[in-house]
Amino acid sequence: MPDWLAHVLFAYILCKVLGIRFKVFSNENTAIVIVGSLVPDTVKVGLIFDLIDVHAWDFIAPLHTPAGSLLVAGLISLLFYEVYTVFLLLILGFTTHYMLDLLLKHVSGGMLLLFPFSWGGYQLGLIQVDDYRITLVFVVLAVIVYAVTRNKTS
Repeated sequence: MPDWLAHVLFAYILCKVLGIRFKVFSNENTAIVIVGSLVPDTVKVGLIFDLIDVHAWDFIAPLHTPAGSLLVAGLISLLFYEVYTVFLLLILGFTTHYMLDLLLKHVSGGMLLLFPFSWGGYQLGLIQVDDYRITLVFVVLAVIVYAVTRNKTS
């Protein structure tokens, strides 16, 4: 199941591997990509509204779409001096999120990847949502990538 740990580790692994070839993936920019990998899950703010007995899911649910993530990434990037670079790094981050989520077998029928143009859900159905093995694989891969890239920079 791609949980937050899997999303963060996948973004980390991708940035460290790309960082071998491209200098733009410094530690600071890797952190921005990692934040971007969690941008689609800003929809979890709806849980706070549930606690105070306010039904806000219809308004918050579009945040877990590429269009909603673009909006959130745009707002976050305005907090930085290099707006365009941060925006692109956040896009890379939430793209990794959707890549992992696309692999899941969703009970609801998939993700709304083409929202607001289509309400059709998309999924590959390769991983059950309760399968923790993918997170374990990413933990092992992240440790290996960390060890290799740490020695490479030393």
